[in-house]
Amino acid sequence: MKIVMNNIMAMQQKLTGSERDTKYWIHKLDEKHFEAVHKKNILGSGSKRAKIIKNIESKDRILLCTSLSIKQRPALSFVGYGFVENIFDENKQYLGFDKSQRKIKLRGIKYFKEPVAIKDVADNLKFIKNKTKISGLLKSEYKEISEEDFNVVIEKRRTTLNFPIYFERISYTTEEFLLNSIKGLFNVIKMTGNSDQIEIKVFLKYLHKMVNSYGISKSYEDIKRFYSENAWKLKFEHTPSRDPDKFITLYDPSSNPHTFGYIRLRQSNKR
Repeated sequence: MKIVMNNIMAMQQKLTGSERDTKYWIHKLDEKHFEAVHKKNILGSGSKRAKIIKNIESKDRILLCTSLSIKQRPALSFVGYGFVENIFDENKQYLGFDKSQRKIKLRGIKYFKEPVAIKDVADNLKFIKNKTKISGLLKSEYKEISEEDFNVVIEKRRTTLNFPIYFERISYTTEEFLLNSIKGLFNVIKMTGNSDQIEIKVFLKYLHKMVNSYGISKSYEDIKRFYSENAWKLKFEHTPSRDPDKFITLYDPSSNPHTFGYIRLRQSNKR
């Protein structure tokens, strides 16, 4: 009779567990570990005695965040999310830093094509009580959040399954080469063209072709991102556009975003 009761209790616990609602989490991870996570689709913890990770179960959803250098300034940012496929316990380190026995297997990771700086969405996130002290927000590796906050972050974000370009570290030499290429192209267009301005997106397409002709493998998205973050160094005059299809976000030295459509080549003679 005792054995039967124990079996019934175990079955009830199993059924209760299977009916548990999906939970939503943030996992803060060092940027240098993302490549290993990308290859394995496994998460863990750097602490052997980690407790919060044990509360994560299959079908939960996890936002991934890290501190990225955006516009040459560190910014805590969301970079993607994944669905938990299953959990397992193993002492083996799959990632080189995952000391916890508990491991999380993801179905895959959907990366945001552009990282989402937490400060840019903080006003809409209920779990952030103090909007002015975001840097010390995530002290633990894992933090539970609401479904509503999860959806605020992922809503309308363009995603990719490919390892994102913003994890690529651009060397000083490459940065200098790209800046000089931009200046050179600007001067050529200014001297040979008849227009007073050029659409930024058109300019970047020319730049993309020119850079790749030199044997430097960069996608158009790479070039656009680099220009957005470094345009302020060039001291070009940018002007707005009324056409949303021409919008490009450029960042000033203080990392504030501004939307423009054109690069001014010369002062207009029109009165």
